[in-house]
Amino acid sequence: MKVIFLDFNGVLDTNEEMDVINIDNLYRLKRIVDETGSVVVISSSLKDYYYYTGKYSKMLEYLISTLESVGINVIGLTPKLLTREEEINSYLMSHLDIDSYVILDDDYEMESLSDHLVKLDNQIIPGQVGLEDKHVDKAISILNKTKSLNLKKFGIIYIKNI
Repeated sequence: MKVIFLDFNGVLDTNEEMDVINIDNLYRLKRIVDETGSVVVISSSLKDYYYYTGKYSKMLEYLISTLESVGINVIGLTPKLLTREEEINSYLMSHLDIDSYVILDDDYEMESLSDHLVKLDNQIIPGQVGLEDKHVDKAISILNKTKSLNLKKFGIIYIKNI
């Protein structure tokens, strides 16, 4: 399985229209999904409300319903931990069927996951436009060239039958 760990702000919106999904950015994400056969896991802090209350916020509902309306399959949320890097690592540890993944984010460096990170311009920068074609190309490249999840960093030996 190929997974896109998706941040919302700074990826799907723009500095000019924060908290609104930009249609061009949405279809750029759709291109990644279509060309790689990937699914989405929400890593955005929008998920935090769910972990505090047990229900989705209006913004998270808006995000998921908009993604699904264009055929993007959202399969889950990363857990709520201290850092986004820990959240993604935890998700990877509990989902060994992930063959490759990419992280679309504007706010975090994620040193241990840097080979899988497509770092966008931070949302608060004037003129920031979110997901651009250059990011799409890089994400597709990462998803298509990564053949297996490297679990050595976790101290785990995992051999996947092909």
